[in-house]
Amino acid sequence: MSDWNVLLPERLNREVAELTPGERKSLYLALKKLAADPRAGSSAEPVTGAELRRCLTAPAADTGGVVTVLYRVIPDTRTVAIIWLVAGP
Repeated sequence: MSDWNVLLPERLNREVAELTPGERKSLYLALKKLAADPRAGSSAEPVTGAELRRCLTAPAADTGGVVTVLYRVIPDTRTVAIIWLVAGP
């Protein structure tokens, strides 16, 4: 089966721009994994009516910081909709 579509909304461009180069690379690799299988290596959030999940990136090579990615899985359209990014140590 083909990869899933990953939607990163324009409103998150500023947050991505503020990441260090290492954090952006870690985020890219995490989004690439989500496109292959959005449920692998993630945890489900306790929400009724939507499949919300959360995953952590690998530690960034330059800072050691990780990025938490909160996203929604939409099986009907094979879409992973990124909702929020949180970066920190």
